[in-house]
Amino acid sequence: MPSASGSVPAPPDPAAAARERRRLERLESGRREILDVAERLFVENGYDGTSLEAIAAGCGFSVGSIYNFFTNKDALYSAALERHATSLGTSFRASAEPAASGIDKVVAMARAAVHDLRGHPRHARLTATSLGVDLAGNADRTSFRAVLEAYAEAIAQGQRDGTVREGSPRHLAQYVGGLVLAQAQVDPEITEAADGIPLETFLDIVRGALAPRA
Repeated sequence: MPSASGSVPAPPDPAAAARERRRLERLESGRREILDVAERLFVENGYDGTSLEAIAAGCGFSVGSIYNFFTNKDALYSAALERHATSLGTSFRASAEPAASGIDKVVAMARAAVHDLRGHPRHARLTATSLGVDLAGNADRTSFRAVLEAYAEAIAQGQRDGTVREGSPRHLAQYVGGLVLAQAQVDPEITEAADGIPLETFLDIVRGALAPRA
């Protein structure tokens, strides 16, 4: 169809489209490689003990190249956390769908969270230590907020149906999230600790913590 000026737009250039696709694939591959190395070093050395120089050396990038992907170390650390939270979010709400009561929904999501952490033990260790890291205020925690919102919605339902205690759903959601992070440090399938807390015991703790007061 002619444009407003009467000329016919040029057809898409397949070669240019292919080059752009390869460029985006290289960018995604580079970002993933940086995140893999950063995650490993953050787990091994902690946030303060990991420098951008060490991450660059580990993945074969220069520090300047890393800045093409992440604005600073806070952004890189946040992205490593978000990657895990995003993988959890894909199945998190679906796990609670069959549950009828609010507390059963919370417990189903807590179970799904622990199973996800078990499937990604390095992510679990990183997530478990993240509460002690003071990130810049503009750090992206979108996926974490989505997880807490899902807990809060189930808690609010539980308060309406009488299966969850009174209190701010948002604050109680943060409490449940904290319990999940604590479980990541004592779960026998994550830590391989002989005296770890079994999953069903952990879920009983969640139920007890949210139970209505007599």
